[in-house]
Amino acid sequence: MAKIGIGTWAGKINLRMARGEVQFTISEDENGDYKIDVQLPGGLKTAKIKFMNLKEEADGKTISGEGTISVLPGRKLTGAFTFEEDTFVGEIKAPVVGKIKITDGHRV
Repeated sequence: MAKIGIGTWAGKINLRMARGEVQFTISEDENGDYKIDVQLPGGLKTAKIKFMNLKEEADGKTISGEGTISVLPGRKLTGAFTFEEDTFVGEIKAPVVGKIKITDGHRV
């Protein structure tokens, strides 16, 4: 079965510390698990995000999981990305910041 969301994507975030386009690449690692690499804009440009426990939801359109970000050490993020052909919507919940919506998501 083909994995969903494989490829390079971009969307917009609007936070006080970072506004602009976020880009990420979804691929499969050597074990067949999802792998996501992210480039954040603005004040978060140098932040490192690590994703874990990524899974495809039963709807066959959504990848969800957990992660960490270097600017909030020891704190967990949760998120989900729902894909529809060449577009997507996303939401990440982060401690302190709350819900971060990714809008205008599209394949690059």
